[in-house]
Order: sequence, then structure tokens, then C-alpha cells
Amino acid sequence: MAALTAAQNLASRPRAGRHSFVVTSGATVYAGTFVGTLAAGGLSSYDNTGTTRFCGIALETVVGDGTKQCRVNTEGVTITTTVATVTDATSVNSLVYCQTNNPADCTASAATSPAIGFITRWYSGTTCDVQLFSIFEAEAKI
Repeated sequence: MAALTAAQNLASRPRAGRHSFVVTSGATVYAGTFVGTLAAGGLSSYDNTGTTRFCGIALETVVGDGTKQCRVNTEGVTITTTVATVTDATSVNSLVYCQTNNPADCTASAATSPAIGFITRWYSGTTCDVQLFSIFEAEAKI
């Protein structure tokens, strides 16, 4: 291809931060919980079973019937939560893991979970700001 020699207008849109996913039949997703997509398709509460891929935080409560959709913030937001095993500011930039759908269950200890984000600020005790990975960063297993 030839190099550009003049200005060019390209149609573009900002990186979308929210997506809607069909909730798996029989699954209940609560607003404010971690969610993931299942290998078989559909959205469910995140449970670190190896078949659930982390994708963000649910923005609404939905009881799945195989057709209902749930909006999910997939951009990688910052949340303030407790992070077990954190004791001081030296934990800033440490990876964060979670084995359940509850943000209060976050830990800085890897255990068997894939990382879902990293600590950006320490307040006191185990209270921290956590920058969650976007759906794409989580999929890349950063």
C-alpha cells in the first residue's frame, strides 16, 4: 500500500465499555457481581471453574431463561474492595484474583484463579482500589 499524502477521515467509534450477553438458562446473575462467559456459551456468575471466563461486572439482575440478556461493564473499571493478603502500600500493582462472583472475595494470592485485575491504590488494612481487567485483557490472561 502507498503511504498517505493527505488527511483522511475515518469512521470510528469509541471502544465500547458495555456489552449484553444472554444469561444461561437457570442461572441468576446479580447486579454488582463478577460474571463470566461459559465455554458452552452464555453468561453466568463467575466461579473460577475453568470453564467460566471472566468478563466484567453485571449492571443488572437477570434470571436466565436462555433468551434474557444482561448488560455487563466489560471495559475494566476500578472498584474499591477488600483484598485478602494485602497489608500495606507495597501491594500496589500486585495482581488480584477471585474464586467467586463476590468482589469482597478478592485476594492478592494466586491460588488456582486467573488474575482479574491489579491493585492501583491501598487505603488501609485490606481496603484497596482494584483496576479490573477488560474482557479482552482477561481473555489474554495477562
